[in-house]
Amino acid sequence: MLQTFLQMFRKGICREQIFFSFETGASFHPETGFFEKGRVEQGRTFQLWMADFHFYEAAPGDKIVCTDDTYQYGIASYSAEIEDRLIYTYCYQEEENWSGYRGDFRPDAPEGGTHKISEDGWIRLAVRRRDGAELTCEDVRRASKAMFLLRRERHYQKKEYYRPEIERTVETVQEKKNENKNSLVFGLMTDSHYVINGGWEDSAANLREVNERVRFDAMIHLGDLTDGMIPLAITKEYVSGVLKDLHSLRVPVYLALGNHDSNYFRGNPEWMSEEEQSEFYLGRKEPWYYVDFEEQNLRCLFLHSFNHRESIRYGFPVEEVEWVKNILAETPGAWRVLVFAHVPLLAEMHFWSKEIRNSGEMLGVLEAYVKQGGKILAYMHGHNHADQMNCEKSFPIVSIGCAKCEDFKDKKPAGAVTYDRKFGTVTQELWDVMVVDAKECKIDFVRFGAGEDRRILL
Repeated sequence: MLQTFLQMFRKGICREQIFFSFETGASFHPETGFFEKGRVEQGRTFQLWMADFHFYEAAPGDKIVCTDDTYQYGIASYSAEIEDRLIYTYCYQEEENWSGYRGDFRPDAPEGGTHKISEDGWIRLAVRRRDGAELTCEDVRRASKAMFLLRRERHYQKKEYYRPEIERTVETVQEKKNENKNSLVFGLMTDSHYVINGGWEDSAANLREVNERVRFDAMIHLGDLTDGMIPLAITKEYVSGVLKDLHSLRVPVYLALGNHDSNYFRGNPEWMSEEEQSEFYLGRKEPWYYVDFEEQNLRCLFLHSFNHRESIRYGFPVEEVEWVKNILAETPGAWRVLVFAHVPLLAEMHFWSKEIRNSGEMLGVLEAYVKQGGKILAYMHGHNHADQMNCEKSFPIVSIGCAKCEDFKDKKPAGAVTYDRKFGTVTQELWDVMVVDAKECKIDFVRFGAGEDRRILL
């Protein structure tokens, strides 16, 4: 039987052979499908099961294969159905999984050999020894070699309901670009919050198609690539997948780190320091930096605005404020400046705290630069999961809505706007193509998906 499957694999009928990553002393809760550690008695963890935290997408005809009859396994499966609460309320799913558990994990009836998948969705696997003995590191090694998923190669299926929005976006961007051939075109998104079954694949595909037609000068993401609630190793896998998709645009990719990117959300113990985040996400030593577009005389600052170890978590470190002051002092007089960050600059534009650490100092540095004749085109941020524009300061402060399909209207600052969102429609998407005419101090935001186009003109 195995030989037949391997022949199919070699012929290209089943093109992916995926091995599992087991952790001893772990299984799945039969009622919830959640990954859970084994029971502990008298200070000892009983290693009767080992499980893989990952969710593996599978389709009818795919197969789980076990070539060692020492082991039996149980399968937890999940459908593409999404609970309304995940979209329409302030709610983060504990395992960053928007697929629906089918309630089919049966630890009392494990199976062995080969199992054929019968429904579309995702699966997880837990394994035990057939003889009921406790598992050892050697069992992990053996089972990891003996068990795998044989899966047909998966290809993204384009969704025709996005076609009119793609055409409108491309046409509008080209019109804006024609106003000044030297304008810069950026892809701009924030708060993608990657989750299983959350629609990121649609966002990546739509970005690629628009980029192929209008050609971005860079892709900018303003933070919160994932929810930051799960084991760090899995978070890094998810982030790497998102970044791979962004880099597939074949343009420079620039990030401003968000609060969830530290992997600290809701007290997750497997968090990253600022130094670790800088290295992993940015390939830099510090989480703040600038990028110049010399032909257009434009300097873009990317700031860091969260540290969970500070008493006021949201805000800017003193050394970053000083760095901004020095960089602006070195900026040529004829140049324009754009500032990108995750967290708002002003406390009144932030629902989650009454104070932004060192926001007054940062605002003072930026406004002093403008008073001395400098031009700041805008300060742009994410985090609020809403659109907003504040023009009361020396430069506009612009909030960008949430790329993840999320539609809760509460927990927003006064003046913010959220839009009706629905999965499986154009409103599932929300990101911008930003056309920057630095010479004329003009920015056009061309919205893809839920929301409206916007313009800044200084």
